[in-house]
Amino acid sequence: MHTISRRSLLRSIGIASTAIAAPPLLSSCSGSGSSSSAANSGTELAPWPTYTPKTAIAPDLKGDAATGIQDTYLKYPSQLTKGTSEAPGDGSTLKVMTITYGTAPTPHGQNKYWQAMEKALGVKIDFSPVPAADFPAKMATVMASDDLPDLLNLGGGTAFPHEAAFVLKTMANISEFVSGDAIKDYPNLANIPTVSWKAVGRFHGGIYGVPVQRARPSVVLWINGTNFEKQGFRPDDSGYSREDFTRLLQELTHGKQYGMGAAKDNGLNWFGAHAQYHGVPNTWSLSDGKFTTYYDSPHFKETLAYLNTLWKQRQYYPDSASTATVDLKTQFYNGTVQSYTDGFGALATTLSQVQGFRAMPMISYTTNGVTPTSWAGPGYAGYTVINKKLPKSKIKTILRVLDFLASPCGTEEYQLLMHGVEGTHFTYSENGDPTPTDLGKTENVVNLPFYNMCSAPQVLYAPNAREGIKAAYEWQRQTCPKLINNPATGLRSNTLSTAGATLSQAMDDAIIGIITGRQAVNSWDAAVSRWKSGGGDKITAEYESEYAAHTTK
Repeated sequence: MHTISRRSLLRSIGIASTAIAAPPLLSSCSGSGSSSSAANSGTELAPWPTYTPKTAIAPDLKGDAATGIQDTYLKYPSQLTKGTSEAPGDGSTLKVMTITYGTAPTPHGQNKYWQAMEKALGVKIDFSPVPAADFPAKMATVMASDDLPDLLNLGGGTAFPHEAAFVLKTMANISEFVSGDAIKDYPNLANIPTVSWKAVGRFHGGIYGVPVQRARPSVVLWINGTNFEKQGFRPDDSGYSREDFTRLLQELTHGKQYGMGAAKDNGLNWFGAHAQYHGVPNTWSLSDGKFTTYYDSPHFKETLAYLNTLWKQRQYYPDSASTATVDLKTQFYNGTVQSYTDGFGALATTLSQVQGFRAMPMISYTTNGVTPTSWAGPGYAGYTVINKKLPKSKIKTILRVLDFLASPCGTEEYQLLMHGVEGTHFTYSENGDPTPTDLGKTENVVNLPFYNMCSAPQVLYAPNAREGIKAAYEWQRQTCPKLINNPATGLRSNTLSTAGATLSQAMDDAIIGIITGRQAVNSWDAAVSRWKSGGGDKITAEYESEYAAHTTK
C-alpha cells in the first residue's frame, strides 16, 4: 500500500524503492522495436482494456484517477476483504524472471513467504529475480537464447536493443484476453488505469504487456521540510521564487551540510525537478503533428546555467559527481544533503528512512516570466509478458495469477503480497500498522519481488507516517491537476531502440559536465546538434509517423 518507478535510481532499500521514470526520449521500454514489425503504423489497433475501477476499502482521503491524485490511507485498514474468489493456479510450475532491487532471497525450501505465495496462487514459482545492476546483461543473454521464461518482467526503465521486436517474436499477443470488455474476466487487471496500458504501448497493433502500475507524478525535488520551513519556506507557497530558493540554499549550506545533492549515475537526477520549475516541456512537445525535443527548449539551457551557478556557489554536495544514487539517498536521509531530485514514488521509503526531520516533495519555485511545468510520469514501471509457446489455457492461468497479484489494497491478497503471513512476517503495531518481524525483514516482496510481476494501482500509505502521507496528498492536490503528459509515451521508435542508450549517455555526460563546470554552458547547443545528427532527428521522424497513424487512441 505504498507508492513506488530510470534503473540506476531504483537501488534504495525498502518496499517503496523507486526510480525516476525515464522519459522515452532517453530510455524507455515503450520506445523500441522495428519500424517494419513492432511499429503500429498501418495496423489494426486492438482496443485498450475497458477501465473498471475497483476499491476494496474506502480510503480516508479520496483520490482522482483522472488527474493522478492517489487514494490515501492515513491508517491501515482494520477489516480486509477478498480480492479473488479462489486460488488462480492449476498446480503447475511457472518459470518467472523479474528485476529486483533487493538482496538474494532465502532459498525456496526455507522461505516461508515464497511458500505462502505459491499456496495462495495455486502454482509453483521457479523464480529468477535479477539484480537491477545485472538486468541489462541478463536480458541480452535471454533475448539471444531460446530458453525463455514463461513470464518475463521488463522493468527498471531500461530500453533494450530491439526490445519490442523481441516481444513481438517471442511473447504472446494477449489482446483477445484483455482488449476491450474481455478484461472483465480479470477484474483486478481491469482496475489498472488506461494510461498505464498506453504507456506500455501496442506491438504491431496488439497488446502484449501487462503494466506494473505506478503513481502519475514524475520527478520531484525532495526537501528537508523541517529545515526549509525554518528558513521561511511554506509547503503551500506557490509564489516562492527562484531567488528565494537560492537564498534558502545559501542559508542551509554550512559546515558539512549542503543545500543540494545529485548523483553521478543519472543526468535526470541533476536537472529533472529544476527543469520543470523553469518551464521545460515533458521530454517532447507536440504541435500540429510535429515533435520537438525538450533539449531544444531555451528553458533547458537556462536550467543548466542556473544549476551551474549553484555549483559554483558551492551549494551542491561536493562529491555529487562521484556519488552513486543509493549513497546520495543516504546523505539526504541523514541530513547532510537538504534537497535532491528523485521519483515521487520514493515517498514511503523516504518517510521511513529520514532521521530527525520531515521529508516532503517541494512545490515549484517560480522563475521570472516562466510558468512552471509539472511532468506526468508514464504511469508504469515496466510490464510483464508471457511466452507465446504456451497454450491458451496456460496463458489464461498466468493472467489469473497476475489478476491475483493486482488485488487492491485492503484485500487479504494484497496484505499477503506486501507484508507476508501475519505472525510470521509481520505483526500489527499499536496503531494497527503491519510491522515486519526479523524474518519479515529478509523474507519479503523486495527480496522476492512478486509485485514486479504485477501489482495493484498504488495508493498513498506508509506506516507510522500519517502527517507525511497527508502532506503528500495535499501536494498531489496542488500538483496533479497541472500534470502534462509526454506525447511520445507508448510510441515506437526503431532508432531509439538501437541508439537510445548511447545518445542518452552522451547527453547525461553533457548535462553533468555543464552543471559541474567541466564544460561551458554554451557547449549545450553543440551537444543538442550531435544528439540530432546521431539519431535524434530519426527518433523525431519515427514518433511523428507513429502519431500520424493515431496509435495513441
